Amino acid sequence: MHPTRLAPLLLACGCAGLAANKRSPGTIANGVFTPTLPAAASYGVDPLRACPTHSIHGEVASKLKDQSGGKPLPQPDGRLCELADTLLSWDSADTPPDSLLSFLSFYFGVPAPVRRVVITNIETEDVRMLAAPLADGIMSFAATASMPRYGLSTQWVRKGTTRIVLLLQEGTLALDPLPRKLAMGAQATLSGRVTESLDDPKLAIADVAGHLDTPQASGKAFKAELKCGDKAGKIVVEIRADEQGSETVPANFPVYCGEEPPTSVALAPARMEEPAAFERKIFAQINAERTAAGLGPLLWDDAVAGVARAVSEARRDAMKRGGSVTSDVVHRLKQAEVMSPVVLQNSAQTRSVEDTATRFLMSPSHRANYMSTEATHAGVGVAPTTDAQGKPSAVVTELFVKELPPIDVSALREKLYGALARKRSDARASALHKDGTLEEMAQRYAAELAAARGELPKARERELSSPLYKGFLTVNILGGAKNEPLEFAEEPGVLSNGKLIGVGVAQGAHPVLGKNAVFVVVFIGTKK
Repeated sequence: MHPTRLAPLLLACGCAGLAANKRSPGTIANGVFTPTLPAAASYGVDPLRACPTHSIHGEVASKLKDQSGGKPLPQPDGRLCELADTLLSWDSADTPPDSLLSFLSFYFGVPAPVRRVVITNIETEDVRMLAAPLADGIMSFAATASMPRYGLSTQWVRKGTTRIVLLLQEGTLALDPLPRKLAMGAQATLSGRVTESLDDPKLAIADVAGHLDTPQASGKAFKAELKCGDKAGKIVVEIRADEQGSETVPANFPVYCGEEPPTSVALAPARMEEPAAFERKIFAQINAERTAAGLGPLLWDDAVAGVARAVSEARRDAMKRGGSVTSDVVHRLKQAEVMSPVVLQNSAQTRSVEDTATRFLMSPSHRANYMSTEATHAGVGVAPTTDAQGKPSAVVTELFVKELPPIDVSALREKLYGALARKRSDARASALHKDGTLEEMAQRYAAELAAARGELPKARERELSSPLYKGFLTVNILGGAKNEPLEFAEEPGVLSNGKLIGVGVAQGAHPVLGKNAVFVVVFIGTKK
C-alpha cells in the first residue's frame, strides 16, 4: 500500500485514533526489551501522563458508562496506557514474563507489577467493534475489583487486523509521589494510604544491604523514611494490607540509591533451561547482588542444594495433587548431615531464571534472606513442572545456612589461655599455670566430645575424667560448644579454685551450631 494513502484509509475505517496518535512500542533486540517512551521520575499518579480521550479510548469510555448502571466507572490510568503502548511490540503467544511486567511497571512509576494483561489481534479495524469486547473485559474485571483501573493501546497491524493491549489493575493504594532514584546519603518520605476495601497496611522495607525494617502504620495511612547510605544499590518496599480477611499486596517496588534505574530488561530464553544450569544461574545472581551491596559471596554446598531440590520436588508433586506440603527443612538438612544455627528459605514457582530473580529480589523478606550476613553457604533446587496454562515452569527453592569455618586449633587454644588468664586477673583470682597432663587430657576429652556431636555418654565422660583424680586433689571441668569459643572465658566456672590449667580444643558437627563447631574443654586443678 502506498504510504500517502495510509492515513486516509485509517480514517475511512473509523480508526482515526490509530493514525492521529503516534505509537511508541518498545524495541526487542538481542534478547533485550527497551522502552522508547521516557521513564517516570516518581512512583504514584502523574497528572502529566494521561490516556487519550478520543477514538478507541473515547468509544470504550462511552460503552463503560452505558454498562455501569450508575456505579463508579473503571478509570483509565495514564501510566498504564503508556505501558500498554510499550507492549504493542510483544508479538509472542505467551503472556509477557513477570520480569518484563515488573520492569515496565516500575519504569512507568506503577508501584505494583501489573499482572492482568491481554495482548491479542482482532480481525477488525472498526473502533466500535473493537470497543465492545474491550469494555466487556474491563467490566468483567471491575465486577470483583474495588477500584479498577485500566490502560489501553491499539495499533493497526495489517488490513482488517488491529492489535490491542489491555492492562487491568486494582487502584486501592494512594501513594504520594516518591522518587524512583535517590542520591547517596539522601532520603525520601514514603507515605500514602490504602483505600476502599483495604485495611491495616503493613510495611516491609529492605535497604541496600538487605536489612529488614517493618515500620508501623496508623489506620489506613502509612509513613516511613527511606534512607540511602554510602553504598549504591536498591531499597525494596512492600506494602501488604487486609482485604476482607485475606492478605493482599497493593505495592511492591524498588527505589535506587546512587545509581540509575535500569532502562532495559533481558528477556528469558525461549526454552526452559536445564535444572542444573537454572540453579547455578540463580546462585550467581544472588552473589552478584551481595557483591554489589558490599557483602561477601556465599559458597555453594552440594548437600544443601540436594535438600533444596528435594523440597522443590515435594512441593511440585503436592501441587500436582492439588494439595500443599509442609516440609521440615531443618530435619531434611540434618538427614543430609547439615546442621546449622541459621536456616533461611525462599520458595516460588517461576517461569525462568529472570522471573525467579525478580520474584525474590522484589520481596523484602526474601531479599533479607539472601543478603543475610549470618549465612555463609547456600544451595538452590529446581523442579521442572508446568503452570496453570500448561507452560513450562519450575518450582524453585533457595536454602541459606551458616557453616563455621575450619580454624587453627592450636592458635585458638593459646587465645583461650590468654582470655582465661585475663578473666581471673580482672576478678582478682589467683593465676593458673599450664599443666601438660591437664592439657593432654583436656584435648582428648574435646576430641571425643566433637566426635560425639556434643553428646558424650555419661559412662565415657567418667572414663575420660577418672584418671585425673589419681594425680590431682581437685579438678573442675568446664566444656561444651559455643558459637564464639572465647566466650568460655566468661563462664563462672573459670574462677574456681586451683593452681593448674589445661585447655583442649576440637572441631566437629554440632546439632545446633552445625559443621565445624568448636568444642572446648577446660580443666582447672590442684595436684595432690
